[in-house]
Order: sequence, then C-alpha cells, then structure tokens
Amino acid sequence: MPHGYRWILLWTGLCLGGLSFGQTKEINTAGSYPTDFMSDSTVSSSAGVNSGRLAIVCAGTGALIVGAHLQNYDSWWKGARGPFHLSVDDAYPLGADKCGHILFSYYAADAIGRSFAWSGLGAEHALMYGGLTAFAFQTYVEIEDGFHPDIGFSIGDLAADAFGAVLPILQDRSPFLNAISPKWSANPSSRYLRHEYRTIIDDYESQYYWLSFNLRALLGDSTATFIPPFLNIAIGYGVTKLDLKGEGDREIYLALDLDVNRLPGNGGFLSAIKHVLNYIHVPAPAIRLTPGVITYGLRF
Repeated sequence: MPHGYRWILLWTGLCLGGLSFGQTKEINTAGSYPTDFMSDSTVSSSAGVNSGRLAIVCAGTGALIVGAHLQNYDSWWKGARGPFHLSVDDAYPLGADKCGHILFSYYAADAIGRSFAWSGLGAEHALMYGGLTAFAFQTYVEIEDGFHPDIGFSIGDLAADAFGAVLPILQDRSPFLNAISPKWSANPSSRYLRHEYRTIIDDYESQYYWLSFNLRALLGDSTATFIPPFLNIAIGYGVTKLDLKGEGDREIYLALDLDVNRLPGNGGFLSAIKHVLNYIHVPAPAIRLTPGVITYGLRF
C-alpha cells in the first residue's frame, strides 16, 4: 500500500539535505556520481570527517524519519492494530507498486549517502550508510504495516526496497549501471482528477517509472561528433485501466530524455540542483509501444 505523504516528506527533505554535497563536489561526466564517488572507494576518509557536518546530517535525517513516522501514524496506523501477519502481494497494480518502492528507496539512499559524503565520510562508507538507513526505515514501515489488519507485511515490497537501497552502491562499482538513471514522472489520471485519491503518489495510474540510458556513456567517446553528452534514451513503465482485481493494461514507452547532470554548468550549488532535477523524466518525444503504438510530441 502506498504511503504517499511519507515519501513526499522523506524524499524531499533528504534531497534538499543532499544539496549541500554538491557545493563542494563536481559531477563526473562519466556518470551520475561526483568524481570522488568514482575514485577508489575502498579508501576510507574517516580522518577527514567534519563532526559538525556529521551531526547536522544525523540530526536532520533522524528528524525527517520521525516526521515521516508521525505522518504514517496519522494517515495509516492510528487506531488500527492487530496480530502481525503477512500480506498477499496485490496483483492489481501490475507491478507498479514494486517500481515505486525501488525508485523511492533509491532516491532516499542516494540523498542520504550524498549527505554523509558531505560530512567527510569516504564514498564506500557514505553509500553504505545511505543504503542501510533507507532500508532500515523501509523495514520499520513494513513491520508496522504487518500489524495493520488491512495491510500486512509484504515480502515483495521489502525486496523491492532492498534493491532500491543497494542500487547506488552498485552504480558506484559498475560503469554500465552508472550510465543508467532511474527516474519518475507523473501525469494525472482521470481517477485522480475525480479526486479518488488523496495524493498523486497514491494513484498508480498517474505515475510512470523510467530507466534513462546515457548514450554517450554506453556507446563511448567515438560518438562525440554526433551524440551530445546530455542525450539519453529512456524506457518507461506505467499502468492504466486498473480494475482492482488484477486486470488492466501495462504501458511500455520509449522516449528521449536528458541527463541533466551533463548540461553545461558544473560546480557549487548548481551541480546539486541538477542532480535532484535528474530524478525526474522531463517531457520529451515518446512512443508508446504497448498496448498499441501511439506517438507523442511530448510525453511526461
């Protein structure tokens, strides 16, 4: 079950906290992580940890998690308590819920890891702490859901959370994965416009999940004469016409996209802003491959 307000609070707050990392690091044009993240991450820089910054990161992350808990409690858990039980993963979202768990766990792990790196931790430790923090919080949420009579503990959701939390670490170790940017976009569905959902994040039909591939990074510098460094091609997934019984349409898209990190202007606060904007798939020409081929001049 989606917890929309939880992720709005946690994701937005952690991303803003991670902005400070970009004030002192420049983006590596070979991938989505800063130069330091692509260096030898086995070398610890614990001696260079800034205790003041580390305290700010820990206190800020803790405050955001407490705020997310309070929002979850008010929206979902208050007054609903029963024996712990497992849930049967609902088929009706057609996998869109798992995409959301992967994506937003990835965002949280990435933002927390960057914030820890800002405090002076080495890349390996920063990414590890970011992933562990994001996964620990999601595990706590799943456990609380397990005591809700109408929700239950979802092993599938937890597995998706784990993959999203570890993905920044895998990207740091793999040039191929580092050339891929997980992204999100939203286009209000008819159900959302009829106010059937409290937030757009609660509506699976309004959301789209993308894997955006940087062409230059994948094809090599030999393509520099005809492929700009910021040009991506993205594969998108969405669902529509859900009947809440496991039936509906799966939508697959192929679209152009931008790697915002590779646009001109690096260094300082601008690099941090660009990194956060790169979480979003920008409106671009697209083709819907299924169900039925449709071309779009712009698709968000």
